[in-house]
Amino acid sequence: MHDWDEFADSWDDAVGTQIYAEGAYRSLLDTLDARGLTLDGMRVLDFGCGTGLLTEFLVGRVVSVDGVDISPKMREVFASKIRARSWENVTVHADLPDDEMDLVVCSSVLGFVDDYTATVAELADRLAPGGLLVHWDWARDEEHPSEGGLTLEEIRSGLTDAGLGAVAAGVGFEASVEGEEMSPLMGAAQRPPSP
Repeated sequence: MHDWDEFADSWDDAVGTQIYAEGAYRSLLDTLDARGLTLDGMRVLDFGCGTGLLTEFLVGRVVSVDGVDISPKMREVFASKIRARSWENVTVHADLPDDEMDLVVCSSVLGFVDDYTATVAELADRLAPGGLLVHWDWARDEEHPSEGGLTLEEIRSGLTDAGLGAVAAGVGFEASVEGEEMSPLMGAAQRPPSP
């Protein structure tokens, strides 16, 4: 288990985390566009929000963002950002809110949870009919499986087992950070609309 508290104070200053958040956001826009959706008017759950780097891209376009993170220090940094920027439509929590969401995003978090399938099912339960779940995670390094990560098959199975449809999995985006290439995996799926 990672101790994310120790990264909180420097998280926003790391070039890699900034590039990752921007790549996730751009691929999210592409995914929404391909499905005929837009961020405008959405209620968003940013699960594993950290310091809110992905939320920064969303806040001006959506109705609300509820950030959730297990790290008290990450939440503290995020909360201070909310206050400093007067984001009245953003809140941060330690636990999942009960509200239905139009969009759930998870940036580099589900590959680190204890039970991917159960976590995806719990997040899928928070989706409104027609709502979309999108997540980005590192591919598992089979030589170091204890470091987290997922396979494309695990992503497809987890999303399908959660009762979601229109499942897609592949490389989310590609970027170069200080001479190293990153190409995180992305999974996306929708809750079926109401009959």
